[in-house]
Amino acid sequence: MRCAVKTGLILIEFIGLLGCNAGPNQTNIELNQNMMDQVTVKAQDWDPNHPGAVQMRVPPEHTMPRERVPYVYANDPAAGEAEANPLRGDFSAETLTLGKNTYAIYCQVCHGETGVGDGPVAEKMAVKPRNLLTPEGKAYSDGRIYYAISAGRGVMGSYASQIPDVKARWAVVNYVRTLQR
Repeated sequence: MRCAVKTGLILIEFIGLLGCNAGPNQTNIELNQNMMDQVTVKAQDWDPNHPGAVQMRVPPEHTMPRERVPYVYANDPAAGEAEANPLRGDFSAETLTLGKNTYAIYCQVCHGETGVGDGPVAEKMAVKPRNLLTPEGKAYSDGRIYYAISAGRGVMGSYASQIPDVKARWAVVNYVRTLQR
């Protein structure tokens, strides 16, 4: 008899605990709502306390991010195109491997494996990528190619955030020069 009463009480407690769940398609009942309802603002969201203000946090003025050198000529194409290549003439295996690998990841989808602008994405584009092997493409200065990678040019956007390593960008320039030979 005592065992049956204990079993009955345990069964009632178990059923009571099951009743605390709000159901399979409902969130659980939370006793501490502070963890569930946090005040957060997403980057492209709006904050009712600051209407009309940009919510994306901008770094304070005159600060520089660590380990990232901003491109000095981002708003000055003429100066960017005149910039000298610090890796000019460096066609070592290390530089060309870095350039080829970076080109294969970021450039090849549009400009193609050989640089003629026939990448797999090119046929879907309204404005076709530049053929880097034309006489016009061969006449580009190293600075112009580097500027296109760093700040974008025409319909090509900037790849500075995808290729943050300055040496890798210049290695791509040297690799393009080997394609043009």
